Amino acid sequence: MSPQATLRAVKITLIVSLFVGIGLFLAGALRENIVYFKTPHEILQMQEMPTKLRLGGLVVKNSLKSKNGLYQFEVRDNSATMLVHYAGRLPDLFREGQGVVAIGSYDRGSKTFIASQLLVKHDQYYRPK
Repeated sequence: MSPQATLRAVKITLIVSLFVGIGLFLAGALRENIVYFKTPHEILQMQEMPTKLRLGGLVVKNSLKSKNGLYQFEVRDNSATMLVHYAGRLPDLFREGQGVVAIGSYDRGSKTFIASQLLVKHDQYYRPK
């Protein structure tokens, strides 16, 4: 093999190794940071509870109760309902009967989801108050 062919093979190997390394790094970073939301039914079926969860579902109508800045409401999917406790200011778009994603943790003892943040989705139409 000529010196030019050897040099070319080394360069190609280094470039391929660099791209593979960057790809593996990005895949690992994405796997750690992507958190999908779980429905109430999925959370109730889980054997091990991670410290941080995202609960997604519809807010049950007439379930919202508030007292001194503490909110309590129920979130449901097609087969299960879960009680959620939240302390803080509700998002402007938060409404009963609408979809919500709550970030927090599930307490098996009290069978309650303790939310630290609420994410509310809206449709594509803007309607000012």
